[in-house]
This record gives sequence, structure tokens and C-alpha cells, in this order.
Amino acid sequence: MVFEGIVGLGLALLLAPAIAEFAKIRNRADRGFSWIAVSGVFFLFAATFSISAIQTGGYLEVLSSGKTLFEILGWIFALIGTIFVGYEMLLEK
Repeated sequence: MVFEGIVGLGLALLLAPAIAEFAKIRNRADRGFSWIAVSGVFFLFAATFSISAIQTGGYLEVLSSGKTLFEILGWIFALIGTIFVGYEMLLEK
């Protein structure tokens, strides 16, 4: 499938807080895992723009730029979340 990368990444980022909750480490870095979950939502938004662009025949340039915008925001939020998680995990010993 064409969108397996974006959808898979979005779902993995949404599952990260759930797995951290199961491993009982989410409460140590709750803010960071919240940012990571938000990035997963933005990647799923990017995937919906990709699907819409293909269904319309790729004629709407707005859909392509919307996909790019949500992907960039997703990567930024994932980076911020990862930094928060790393910092909060290192801070609490």
C-alpha cells in the first residue's frame, strides 16, 4: 500500500504512550508522551491528505501542500516529545 509509511508511523506514535503506560514509565515523562501522541495524530492527518489527493486525481495542489504541512508539524512535535521524554527520564533517577 502506498500510505503504509505515513499511516504506520502515525499509528506507532499513537501506540507509544499506550506501551509506555503498560510499562509503567509514562508517569515519569507524561508531557513528552503527550507531544508524541499529538505527532501521531498529525501524521494521520497527513495520510488523509495523501488519500484525498490520489482520489481527486492529484489535481488539487492544496491537498499536497496540506500533506507536507502536517508531516512537518508531525516531525516537529515528535522531536519535541522525544527531547521531553529523554530529558524527563534522565532527570528522574
